Amino acid sequence: MLTPALLALTVALGACGQTPTTSAPAGAGAARPADPTPVSAAPVGAAPGAADAQVNAALERFAQQLARQLPDPELRRAVQDQAALRFDGDQETLFSALAARPAGATTVQGLLTRGGLSASALDDVTRRVTNLQVAVRGPQWNAAEYTPLVAVAAQGDEFAPVVAFDAQGRRHTLDARTPPTQPVVVVGVAERVDEQGRVMVPAATRAGATAVTDPAASVGAQACDSWERLISLYVRDDHEPWTRGDPEIYVQLGSNSRDGLYVGSLPDVNGENKWYEPRRDLVRWSSTTMGNWMMYLWYERDGGGSLTLTIGADVKGVNGSVSYTVADGDDQMGHATLAFGDRLQRFALDTGDVRWWRGGCE
Repeated sequence: MLTPALLALTVALGACGQTPTTSAPAGAGAARPADPTPVSAAPVGAAPGAADAQVNAALERFAQQLARQLPDPELRRAVQDQAALRFDGDQETLFSALAARPAGATTVQGLLTRGGLSASALDDVTRRVTNLQVAVRGPQWNAAEYTPLVAVAAQGDEFAPVVAFDAQGRRHTLDARTPPTQPVVVVGVAERVDEQGRVMVPAATRAGATAVTDPAASVGAQACDSWERLISLYVRDDHEPWTRGDPEIYVQLGSNSRDGLYVGSLPDVNGENKWYEPRRDLVRWSSTTMGNWMMYLWYERDGGGSLTLTIGADVKGVNGSVSYTVADGDDQMGHATLAFGDRLQRFALDTGDVRWWRGGCE
């Protein structure tokens, strides 16, 4: 997450322009270059703010009560079945949907209140935790036979020790960096919905220049070399703990003369240390409208308040900067530049967290 100093205004950071590393085929095991200067450094073990602390306390109370009642097979089956619907693409559900789900002769909310969780306690947690989510993480769950722990995906430091509760209400501590060997039910705040609880459609393209979603922009053979194409990528660190499920990987592009050329998500990129091949055309190059160089910015989206991140660079003697709109909770995965004169070459760029092959369209 971004440091508190970034929350006030704009961050200006210097970065040297990167030159082509090699022209080997995409996916080749080329040596990893030295890591660039990171955009930001996350505070280690930072204490949560007052608002986060209140949310985390409510989540812990709810997790403990839910754990006490998970020995009920009807409740386990309902949690498993509702999460398996993957309403937002991951194995999770909003509690509002789970609560209304039929369970035996009643609903999940009926099971919970019958088991001792008062209506006032439910009202308290849903009031304090906007978009309360219940997820299933870890290996495949045999809900008919196994009663899992209920853990908390706390707000604040995502990689802090994870609080979890067993069926007797006893407290346990899990490692956020080590995926569990048994299934775990996790309660937290939904990352993939807006403030109204609607699933956010993954961003495809928003561009200040001609983009692939423009029906007038046909990619013909003569125009092909003017497109910037993301061919493949390899994520070393997605900055997402197991409690939060799959990461939400985003990339933004801007140039020394234009911000906001492209922002897009890669919902199929959901794991570390493997190659993905989106083969996506991003924006059309033009030295007159896009400037002398372009910059990629990678991040894992966690949401929060909006802020402007400004990064400076000197690419082949041309100074400039690019401004990006991100959220204060997003995890930065680095940035890299390429010059207009190198656009026709195919080569890899690397931030340390992400390595990707780019080139002209095919």
